[in-house]
Amino acid sequence: MANNASAGYEGWVMTKNALLITRPRASADRFVARLSADLLQDIDVILSPLLEIAPTGANPDVTQYAAVIFTSSSAVNLAPPGNGQTAYCVGRTTADHAQAAGWQISVVEQTADDLVVKLHEIKPAGPLLHLAGLHRRGDIAAQVAAIGVNVDVEILYDQKLLALSEQAQLRLEGEGRVVVPLFSPRTAQHFMQKASRLHNVTVVAMSDAVAECCQGLDEANLLIAAAPTGQEMLRRVEKLLCDISLA
Repeated sequence: MANNASAGYEGWVMTKNALLITRPRASADRFVARLSADLLQDIDVILSPLLEIAPTGANPDVTQYAAVIFTSSSAVNLAPPGNGQTAYCVGRTTADHAQAAGWQISVVEQTADDLVVKLHEIKPAGPLLHLAGLHRRGDIAAQVAAIGVNVDVEILYDQKLLALSEQAQLRLEGEGRVVVPLFSPRTAQHFMQKASRLHNVTVVAMSDAVAECCQGLDEANLLIAAAPTGQEMLRRVEKLLCDISLA
């Protein structure tokens, strides 16, 4: 795989197309590893995380709860082991991480809103514990509490904003296309504020909510994944990389 993320800038062809990944480093590495190696041969891959996962040090006693809610794999990584306890998850990747950590997966939904709807349908016995990051969209606990189920929230990590790297900013100043997958509204808003230029950027947004934070891009350069999942983001990015390589 051609990956210039850690290489020097010498010899760069500034008209070469690039893929700029802004996810936290571990998530970025996993996403790039799933992309077609053939597509990446002629692409500069630039890793410039805009978020840093900063653990709070919380160590909740999950055994007093009937089940936990996970809305990110970062929470799974910082949670106690599952030991067969029930978990409700947002996202297939989150569920896979939770299962590997010993949790018994009861429900997997694509979005937090979908999970709330499902929990309203099944009316689980409480209490529940949402293991989460400091910054999150919506209030699952309050929405589930509306059906009479007590939900506590334990903050396991903060998501600290980071600046775009010098390498990323230099690439944005170039003339080749820069494909930027964006996975959350907060990251999208931060990228739009910090990007030095947007003249050559095509964003792949994970959802409508992410796309709404990308004001300033014309419609042709703002694409939305068919579903808010990692697999659909992968497919949309690969198609776009193929298209620009053939252009």
